[in-house]
Amino acid sequence: ALPTTFLWNFAQGSVVPGPTELVLAPLASADPARAGRLAVCATVGSVMGGGLAWTLGSVGFEASGRPLLGWLGASDATLANFMGLMSRYGWLFIVGSTLTPLSTKAVSIAAGSVGMPLPLFAAALTLGRGIRFGAVVLAIRAGARVLQRRISPE
Repeated sequence: ALPTTFLWNFAQGSVVPGPTELVLAPLASADPARAGRLAVCATVGSVMGGGLAWTLGSVGFEASGRPLLGWLGASDATLANFMGLMSRYGWLFIVGSTLTPLSTKAVSIAAGSVGMPLPLFAAALTLGRGIRFGAVVLAIRAGARVLQRRISPE
C-alpha cells in the first residue's frame, strides 16, 4: 500500500492527470491506523513528482516557452517582473494550488519556468500537500470513528 501510494502521487504530481486522493483515500479508509504513514508517502511522492514537473518547466522554458511568449508580445521586462514576483510570492501560489482546484502540475511547471528557487518550491509544495493529505486522513479517521460507533453494539 505504501509504495502504491508513493508511486501514484509521484506520477500524478509530475505529468499524469487524476485526483491526488485516488489511492490515498480508499487505502486510508481500509486501514485508518496506517493512514498517517500513507499520507506521508503521498506527500513525499507528490513533492518528488512536483520536482520533476518543476524541472520540465525549468529546462523547457528557454527552448520553447520564452520564444513563444516573445512571439505573443511579452517583453523581457514583463518576464523579468513576473519572475521577480514568483520568486517573492510564488510560494503562496504553490501552497494555494495544492488546496484548490488549480492544477498543481501546471503551477509546478510554471514555477520552474520562471526560475523559482527549487528549495522554496519544494518547501511550499510540502507544506500544501501535507495540509491537504493531513486533512484527508483526519476526515477519514473521524468518519471511521463515527461508523465504528454506529455499527458496534453498545
